Amino acid sequence: MGNKLTSPKKLGLSYGPGKIVLLIIATYFMFGLKYLPVAGLSASGVQVLGILIGGMILWLSMGVGWTSLYVIFALMTVPELGASKVCSTSFGNSTAILMVYCYMLAACLTKSGFARRIAIVLMTNKFSRRDPWNTVLMFFLACFVIGLFLPSSGSILVTLPIMDAMLSEVGNTKERQPAVGAMLSLGSVIAGALGNGATPISHAMSIQGMGLFKDYTGQTIDFFTFCAVLLPIGIICLFIYWLISRFLWRADVSSLSNVNFDSLSESCGPMSSREKWSSFIYVMVIVFWALPGAIKYIIPSLSSAFSKIGNLYPPLVGLFVLNLITLEDGKPILAFKDALNNVNWGTFIFLGGIMSLGAAVSNADIGISPWLTGILSPLFQNVSPSVFLFLMVAIGAILTNFVSNAVALAVMMAVAMPLAMGIYGDSLNTMVVALLVINAVQHAWATPPGTPSAAVAADFGWLDLGRMFKWGMIVCLVNIFVIYFVGSALGAIIC
Repeated sequence: MGNKLTSPKKLGLSYGPGKIVLLIIATYFMFGLKYLPVAGLSASGVQVLGILIGGMILWLSMGVGWTSLYVIFALMTVPELGASKVCSTSFGNSTAILMVYCYMLAACLTKSGFARRIAIVLMTNKFSRRDPWNTVLMFFLACFVIGLFLPSSGSILVTLPIMDAMLSEVGNTKERQPAVGAMLSLGSVIAGALGNGATPISHAMSIQGMGLFKDYTGQTIDFFTFCAVLLPIGIICLFIYWLISRFLWRADVSSLSNVNFDSLSESCGPMSSREKWSSFIYVMVIVFWALPGAIKYIIPSLSSAFSKIGNLYPPLVGLFVLNLITLEDGKPILAFKDALNNVNWGTFIFLGGIMSLGAAVSNADIGISPWLTGILSPLFQNVSPSVFLFLMVAIGAILTNFVSNAVALAVMMAVAMPLAMGIYGDSLNTMVVALLVINAVQHAWATPPGTPSAAVAADFGWLDLGRMFKWGMIVCLVNIFVIYFVGSALGAIIC
């Protein structure tokens, strides 16, 4: 038989006509809008505004990969910025560098197996074994605790396989899509996202929000303040989801009474020296992250000295130790290659694009912030500060369920910060506004586009999109009130 001739593939484009049209429109906004006069705004200001609009179009239609580089390139063409300044505010930004260090550091918990051990211990304790609903609560708590330290995409890859094995063991199957499977799957996303919103440890959105706040205001949010305001919100919202699951959703969880907790517990085996060292070093990094903010309440006289411990130092020292100390097998606690492979470089590039865009919007020479305040002030002139803050939280929480939470954060900070500093400058604490917005946009679990962990859960087999949207939105809407009332009260005390 002769070989069949195959015709060579034709030269083409990566996207269909619809997306090419969107690319052309976005390009016009980025490079052509500056030629249109806008009252009160310079040509460079109009271009940066166009880059913001064009970037949103690209991120929503084509993802956040190469499109972020395109945004950075467009910013480099703004005369007041240039390549050097844009590079320093994007990939050279301390916020972007911190995210890389955090991703690298988090690898010690997953590679050593300590993250999985945390989940197993919480799910197999005496309280969990007493009642199936206790088991559900402990599963949610396990997802939340792991979400405090790992990115949501990393934490869900630890907890979903445990849930899958547990449900399969007691006779549930994905084909039947029982309510208990949907409830636990959605819970893994919700709990992980709540954990991500409660601390800035290895969490891109939290770190990005802190960086944007600094770009807009020149102030910094320390680790302790962030956690002191937002951690209680996460805990309360977690318990609320459990209450909604038990008394509104009322899924049949009776099969969980047959879980073999002893077998699940034994699957971890004894704790290895690598787990012990990894957990110890990680805890020490967290301690030194929290000290600068906490010491002013404990020993105020030492506050000045400890304030010199920046966010970048603890994870760097932790990475040095993890790579320098070798264990019984002759290998380091965490190999540098493993740490490097744990970095989500796509997120890093996107974060660089968002940070450089945020810096451009807040740049005094370009003048977008005062112009935006002047445009929006009449709309909020008769809106009280409390209503304004509630609207920022509500819009952020709802928006993030329909677009990427990173895009939602960029949009909400671009609107909230200029107004909080301008028309509400004398009546609202800008740090409180930023913290609540940062938290609100991480309540993304009602649709797959909201966050990678939601997409993973939707594709895992236990959760259908109908239940995901219905119960995800119910929880989101209830949480808006928790974020606003609890966050405002804590912010007034702590910030």
